[in-house]
Amino acid sequence: MLTHILKMIWTQRRSNGWIFGELLVVACVLWFLVDKMWVDTRCYNAPLGYDIADTWRLRLANLSPVAPGYVPDSLYESDDARDLLTLVSRLRQAPEVEAASLSYYSMPYSYGDSWRSIYPLGVDSAKYVGQSYHSLAASPAYFDVFRMTDRAGRPVSESLGKTRDEMVITREAEDYFFDGKDAVGRQISLQEDLAEPRTIAAVLPTFRSNDFDRPENCSFIIMTEDDGLNEWTANNGVANIELCVRMRQPLTDDEMYAFLERMADRLVANNLFVQGATRIADQRDIQLSSQRNANAQKLATMAFLLVNVFFGIVGTFWLRTERRRGEIGLRVALGSTRRGVGGYLYAEGLTLLALTLPALLLFIANMAALDRLDTYRESLGIVRLLATIGVTYLLMAAMIGLGVCFSARKAVRMAPAEALRYE
Repeated sequence: MLTHILKMIWTQRRSNGWIFGELLVVACVLWFLVDKMWVDTRCYNAPLGYDIADTWRLRLANLSPVAPGYVPDSLYESDDARDLLTLVSRLRQAPEVEAASLSYYSMPYSYGDSWRSIYPLGVDSAKYVGQSYHSLAASPAYFDVFRMTDRAGRPVSESLGKTRDEMVITREAEDYFFDGKDAVGRQISLQEDLAEPRTIAAVLPTFRSNDFDRPENCSFIIMTEDDGLNEWTANNGVANIELCVRMRQPLTDDEMYAFLERMADRLVANNLFVQGATRIADQRDIQLSSQRNANAQKLATMAFLLVNVFFGIVGTFWLRTERRRGEIGLRVALGSTRRGVGGYLYAEGLTLLALTLPALLLFIANMAALDRLDTYRESLGIVRLLATIGVTYLLMAAMIGLGVCFSARKAVRMAPAEALRYE
């Protein structure tokens, strides 16, 4: 049957050429849109490496000199780091709080964008030339607040505190620097001369700053809650620190502010106090809003094109089938079953569609060569190709089926006498 269909397509190549060209253009445009949606969807549903449910960032501020309770410099006997640790300690004592942590421009959805080179000890120096990693700084409790685990599924905080000057890296860094071998216990430095090395305490399976980004090469500098915090607060300011908490129960905004009001007397340390709270999930929505709007526009464009493509293909195959009513009726008059004639028409349309596949593959290869495809977030592998091509052809096959269906059903019901009149 396939040979017969191919012969008929070749015999009617003048009219079929236009249909083939239309199907090819539609297949290329539709595949490009499907591929974009495939990458966005895969990234959005991939593990982030952390959990932000029931987490909040507490905003800090300093009392004004005219505010009640302000401690003047002449009476101030503490420092920013100790005041900060006092607030953290009081928060951890509250029964509503599960964990509290400190970080600088490192909490999820913080817009932190600090990149630096790291230099592992004991590996080929050629491996770290030109390699930059997202640099984050957090206290050990950070990994409890966001429930981050290592590759074995153990809480990361359990691996910290065993040595001084610790770091946590992601699996991407481990695979690149140490060829996939266990990096825990190895040392890396933040300086090119390999001075002041730090010990790798744990390896994260993944970490992504954004739901639409790929897993990042990250390195976490562990800020110990002792004298080492002084340097961070001196360089970055205590008001800019990210004081994050995980609550034991889900809270509304009103309930969270009621909690802060009950704790108001304990959330002041000298001139430092908790000013308010922001749900990290709300901050996530703000940060992702632009990408979501872009995706909504992309979906709207795709839907508009699909509607136009649908009517174009349906109309083309409708007219094509209508022009062949005589041929269809004659087949029925000569003994072909109605189901057989309908199946033949469907098969002919799908064969025309299948013939566009080599040209589509050439189009994909050309787009990849011109770097027009998103290979940064996901490589152009077999799974991606098969999935996107499959979705594209399923959509187009459905459109062709609808286009043939209505006119074919009417044509195959033609009486033999009417078929001979067409002939």
